[in-house]
Amino acid sequence: MMKLERIIAEIDKTKDAISKQQARLRELEAQKTEVENLQIVQMVRALRMTPAELSTFLQGKPDNAPTAATAPANSTLFSRQEDTENE
Repeated sequence: MMKLERIIAEIDKTKDAISKQQARLRELEAQKTEVENLQIVQMVRALRMTPAELSTFLQGKPDNAPTAATAPANSTLFSRQEDTENE
């Protein structure tokens, strides 16, 4: 019976350690998210855009957006650049 009690005690100890590590993991993930959010805010502030300019930028519609006729040519150019950058 002593061996069984030691195994049960070890199981309880391991479960407790796992629980503490899971709590620590959740805490670290929350800290990571907070730091990422702060970095994003700092980058946005560094752009010094008005809220309207930022909204337009995030929607992907710059003020000098290309017309439908030039858009395919530009997208081809960008995709070729991406391909060569990864090589």
